[in-house]
Amino acid sequence: MNPVISLAQMHIEPGNLQKNVATAFSMIEKSATRKSTIVLLPELWSSGYDLEKAETYANETPEILKDLTYLAHQYHLSIGGSLLEKSDRGIYNTFYWISPTREILAYRKIHLFRLMEEDRWLNPGDHLQMVSTEMGQAGLAICYDLRFPELFRQYALSGATIFLLSAEWPLKRIHHWQTLLRARAIENLCFLFAVNCVGPAYKDVFGGSSAIISPWGETLAEGSQTDEDLISAQIDPNQVERARGFLPVFQDRRPDLYHLSD
Repeated sequence: MNPVISLAQMHIEPGNLQKNVATAFSMIEKSATRKSTIVLLPELWSSGYDLEKAETYANETPEILKDLTYLAHQYHLSIGGSLLEKSDRGIYNTFYWISPTREILAYRKIHLFRLMEEDRWLNPGDHLQMVSTEMGQAGLAICYDLRFPELFRQYALSGATIFLLSAEWPLKRIHHWQTLLRARAIENLCFLFAVNCVGPAYKDVFGGSSAIISPWGETLAEGSQTDEDLISAQIDPNQVERARGFLPVFQDRRPDLYHLSD
């Protein structure tokens, strides 16, 4: 039986950890009733972009991770999403991946979004992170990372067949989101699972449109631009191998001619 993937498209209320966590946990439990193997949560889903209080929210992350680890084991599913992380070097926007075996892996966002002052309050990550799933190797990314094709190509060249993206993307640029999701999937012949938040927050409105995209750029499932929803789809993991076998773009690359400047 092919695996089921679920995206928890939720409205994030800035600073209201209790409400946001309750919403996320409810969606995780609902995804378990759909026999999902993976459920993804949006970027900074517990706190939102209330970055002036980032350290306060980051102090709550270990307890949230403890609860997520319990849920992942209880429901035998993998849970991914972005939270604020406190370390000796500062605060990070970190995509945590929690497996049913209680393993936790982390990707710290490497491209900080100046328009939301991430560069002022947070530290950038310095490495890429891949995780093992039932469908193959997956590369982790967060929101603004979507605008950097080099990241996704590096994941694909390293063996990824899936991209997992956690985001807070505004409605006013949702056409960029929709176009870039398909571009990253098509150019790398990978599945792309991308979850966004939805509704008003701060002085902005977030645009939903969470999506599950095939290696051919087909939309297998998509959320609305206005409502909370749990978006799910059953995936055929072998589609990546078939697509790459038909269109061998990686064999036709000319890295000897690609001279990227710093």
